[in-house]
Amino acid sequence: MLNELPQKIRDGKAVICVIGLGRVGLPLAIVLARSGLKVLGVDVNDKRVRAINNGEMPFHYPNFDNWLRETVSAGRFVASESKDLVYSQSDVIVVTVGTPTGSQYQFDYSQLHSALREVAKVNIKGKAIIMRSTSVPGTLKRIVLPLLSRESGLKLGDFALATCPERILEGKAIPELYELPEIVGAADDLSGAIASELLRKINPEKKISVTTPTGAELAKLFTNIYRYVNFALANEFAVRAERYGEDAHEVIRIANNGYSRSHIPIPGFAGGPCLSKDGLLLDNNTTFSSMISAAWKLNEAVPQHVAESILDELGSLYGVKVGLLGLAFKSESDDLRLSPSVKLGEILTAYGAKVQIHDPFVKETLSLKDALRDVEVVILATNHRSFQEIASLIDNSGCRMVYDVWGMFEPKQFLKAKYRRFGRA
Repeated sequence: MLNELPQKIRDGKAVICVIGLGRVGLPLAIVLARSGLKVLGVDVNDKRVRAINNGEMPFHYPNFDNWLRETVSAGRFVASESKDLVYSQSDVIVVTVGTPTGSQYQFDYSQLHSALREVAKVNIKGKAIIMRSTSVPGTLKRIVLPLLSRESGLKLGDFALATCPERILEGKAIPELYELPEIVGAADDLSGAIASELLRKINPEKKISVTTPTGAELAKLFTNIYRYVNFALANEFAVRAERYGEDAHEVIRIANNGYSRSHIPIPGFAGGPCLSKDGLLLDNNTTFSSMISAAWKLNEAVPQHVAESILDELGSLYGVKVGLLGLAFKSESDDLRLSPSVKLGEILTAYGAKVQIHDPFVKETLSLKDALRDVEVVILATNHRSFQEIASLIDNSGCRMVYDVWGMFEPKQFLKAKYRRFGRA
């Protein structure tokens, strides 16, 4: 019975299914399994399923290797391709599939539709479906509920439905899955109770705000857009500082120093599958210009600005060997989705440069030694911590110019190469 599900979760007897074992779903599945629940995972990537069942993380994610091996070995977490069997055995189904933007920046729900149709094939009476994927406001009411009802022949109350947007920073699932407050957008009171119990199974002290489904969807977008707009403002400050011949990093440090009302972030690349996408999910639902679209344009223009700055210095990039250090969209990650560093590499190639790429977390790239071989320009594009130690290696590589997107280095560290950084003339 559906009304018995909250207690079943508390007792650790509920079976949880997580659909989509990517960078959102897999950490959640592992943490739920460590919380004493039986977790079944589903993913369309056969190679990923095999790796998980062998206790191997399919992508770089700090500190999860041991936890995955532990939960798989104990039989608390199993990945599967047998969707119908998994769904029929599950009490709660958590959907974490991707909701990317399409080629024209419209939202693409093809993965979501496919997953929900598969779920609705089985008898979902007495089950709870929880949306974890980021979505356009109104998605649960206008798309998810009608789809499930029509495909299953059941109505809300026969099954529970809620949206609990993922809020973790990629790479920080530990400790954020345990510590961050959660938002529950409940289709009805029982749905809210079930979703809250599942999240409190991770941490009984977890703060939970229960609201409407659309309110929860909006809150998730508001959070990411707030950060993204602030990054855009910092990047505009960087361009302004360059025009006035000043160093934005130093100016921002002074502006923030001891002043409680100023929290300007450092300038740099802002992208990835959440920040650069989430604003579009909201902004594309309107017909007027907004701060969101202006922020997107500004942040998306930074790779072009970097390329133009180097081009202004050298006059031409045709045939120039460029060492591009960092390809992932953020530090300590191997995630290339919507990465500004990838975009920068494509722009440099379009100008005729020979781009030699190294990223310590991306297997397909060159070694650091090979990336620096015979280069004329070195660009620090992703602020991986290990790059903090290589200033002298870069300076002795024979390059003419170093461009530091993130301000990780100081000018005095370079005696042979000319040093430039974003936000500093």
